[in-house]
Amino acid sequence: MREEKEHILYVDDEPDNLTVFKSNFRRHYKIHTALSADEGIEILKEQDIHIIITDQRMPNTTGVEFLEKIMPAHPEPIRMILTGFSDVEAIIQAINKGQVYRYITKPWDKDELKITIDKALESFHLRRENQNLIKRLQEANANLERKVEERTAEVHQQKKEIENLLHNILPEEIAKELKLNGKAEPKHYESVSVLFTDFKGFTKITELTPPQELLRELNRCFMAFDEIVEKYGLEKIKTIGDAYMCAGGIPVPQAENALNTVAAALEMQDFMHKWKAAKQAHGEYAWELRLGIHTGPLIAGVIGKNKFAYDIWGDTVNIAARMESSGEVGKINISGSTYELVKHQFQCTYRGKVQAKNKGEVDMYFVDGLIE
Repeated sequence: MREEKEHILYVDDEPDNLTVFKSNFRRHYKIHTALSADEGIEILKEQDIHIIITDQRMPNTTGVEFLEKIMPAHPEPIRMILTGFSDVEAIIQAINKGQVYRYITKPWDKDELKITIDKALESFHLRRENQNLIKRLQEANANLERKVEERTAEVHQQKKEIENLLHNILPEEIAKELKLNGKAEPKHYESVSVLFTDFKGFTKITELTPPQELLRELNRCFMAFDEIVEKYGLEKIKTIGDAYMCAGGIPVPQAENALNTVAAALEMQDFMHKWKAAKQAHGEYAWELRLGIHTGPLIAGVIGKNKFAYDIWGDTVNIAARMESSGEVGKINISGSTYELVKHQFQCTYRGKVQAKNKGEVDMYFVDGLIE
């Protein structure tokens, strides 16, 4: 039940008509009166008017003209016109245009006018409730759309983060294959250059260095190696303790994988030489690196179903490991097969046939640098 009275604006150029109207209906409604269209417009600016009743015949502006004038700024109030019989045809045209709710002929009957006003108020409140409902629905829809957009953005972001994580764990080509097929078949490669690194005397290093500092320094080295590997288009395979393993020519075959792998190895050793000099300048124990490379056929891929890891298998991997263990600190030890692929770009020193564990004698070379 509504506690406040509805507001009615009555516009008429005759003061007596305004007085009679107000006296008859002020108990039921909040009555506002105006002697002209201009006064009515000023009241509309300040009051929430529910119904506008206007006389048709007024000087300067007729009732229909007044209602047409206020329509753009005040479309909500119900509009009615008081008129004589001679004006009925014009008023009917106004009703047909949708501008006037009812016309009331003079002289009006109080009870009949009261019924007409009450019906008009019902129509007004129904219209306002519908408008409020539409507004709430629009707001709810906008809020829902916003939430859908936010959730969609969250899902996209989560998907992007998962894909980035997957690509960080696996090569991009392998990650795509896993997403499409649910598995990635291992592949055979004819020529891949495998690189191993290992720190000399790491056991002694662990004894001389606090664990947190040790991990911080090891991480610093491996992060530098990661950047170098990415720079030369190699694929990081894994780290095992203090050993770092990567390969050139997988998962996308690369004709110059041996050249790129040796170039990366030189840059890794250059990083270690500079780091060693910096640590010695501060009186700290200097880390030293052995590095070995071998080029040959192998199989690469992902096996199993949990904790996916991209790995490589084959005798090439074993020989590369022997190149590292048979090398010397501060130098890059490569096999004869790798040498044959890089000898025109890199200066190398032949070591002869060197005994490699479980492999017998193997041709080995130290890489001295680029050929000038």
